[in-house]
Amino acid sequence: MTYILVRKLLRDVRPAFIAVAIVLFIFAAFWVKITQRVTTEIAPMFEIVSKFSMGDPKKLEKLLLTGPSKVSQAALGWGDLNFSKPTEFLAIGLLHPVLLIMCVVWCVGRGAGAVAGELDRGTMELLMSQPVPRNRLLLAHFIVDCIVLPALCLAFFAGTQFGLEMVGPFVRDYAILKEMPGTENYPRDLTPLAVSGIGELVGLVNTLVLMFAISGTTLAFSAFGRSRWKVVGYAVLVLIVMFVANTIGQLWEPARFVRPFTFFYYYQPQRLMIEGAWTVDVGKTWNLGGSVPVPAVGVLFAVGVAGYALALRTFTRRDLPAPL
Repeated sequence: MTYILVRKLLRDVRPAFIAVAIVLFIFAAFWVKITQRVTTEIAPMFEIVSKFSMGDPKKLEKLLLTGPSKVSQAALGWGDLNFSKPTEFLAIGLLHPVLLIMCVVWCVGRGAGAVAGELDRGTMELLMSQPVPRNRLLLAHFIVDCIVLPALCLAFFAGTQFGLEMVGPFVRDYAILKEMPGTENYPRDLTPLAVSGIGELVGLVNTLVLMFAISGTTLAFSAFGRSRWKVVGYAVLVLIVMFVANTIGQLWEPARFVRPFTFFYYYQPQRLMIEGAWTVDVGKTWNLGGSVPVPAVGVLFAVGVAGYALALRTFTRRDLPAPL
C-alpha cells in the first residue's frame, strides 16, 4: 500500500516538479553566462581602471564592496566575494534569491499539502477510509521527499554543466583598453580562467538538507492544522523571520547571537563548494572564547527529522475533523 501511495503522490507533484526543475535548470545555465561576463569583462575592467586611477588593481573593488553593498553581501550570506575567480563566483548561484525562493515554494507547498491540504480539500476522509495506517501516509511523503529533493538539486547541477559546455572558455576581455590612451603596453593575460562546476555537487548537499529542514518543519505545522493556506502563512512567516534575523545578525554585532537559531546560518554552500568546510563555528558567533564547530548539514538534517517525528506523533494521535 505504501508503494501505491508513493506513486499517487509522485503523480500529483509531477507537473509542479517539472516546472520547478526547468526553472532551476535554466537559471543555473544563465548563471554560468553571468559568471563568465563578470569574471572576464567586469572584473578586468575594475582592475584596469583601479590600476591607472588609484595605483592598486584591487582598491576600486574594495571600495565598491563597502558601505551599502555590505547589506546585499550579508543577505547573500558571504561577504568575501571574489569577482575574478569563476568557480567562486559560480558558487554564489547557490545563494541567489531565485534558488532560495524556488526551494521555499516547493518545500512549503508540499509540506502544507501533506495533511492540512488533504483536510482542506476534503480528501483526507476518503484516504483514511482505505486500509492505510496514518504513519504509512507520512512514510510515503518522506519517500517522495527522498526522491524529489535530490532530483531538484541534480536539475540545478545539470543546468550548470550545460551552461559550462555552451559558453566556452573563460578568457579575459581587454576591450576597454582601446578606449584608454596610453595603455598599449598594459599586460594582457589571455590564458583561460580555471572553472569547474563539479564542486557544486558538494554545495548542493547543503541545499538538499535545507530543503529537507523546511519540508519537515512545514509538515509539522501541517499535522497540527486543517487549512493549507494558514499553514503556508505560518511557515513562510517563520522563514522570513529567520532570514531577516540572520541578515541583521551579520550586520549588527549585538544581534549576532540569534543567527544559530535560524536555518540560514547553517546554509553556507559556497564554503562547502570552495573550502570544503562542513562545519560552522558557533563559538565565534557567540563569543565563547574558543572554537565550537557544529556540522551544518547535520543540524539541518536533524531539524528535518525532528519535523517529521513531530508530524508523525501529532497526526497519529489527533482527531481528524469532518470535511466542511
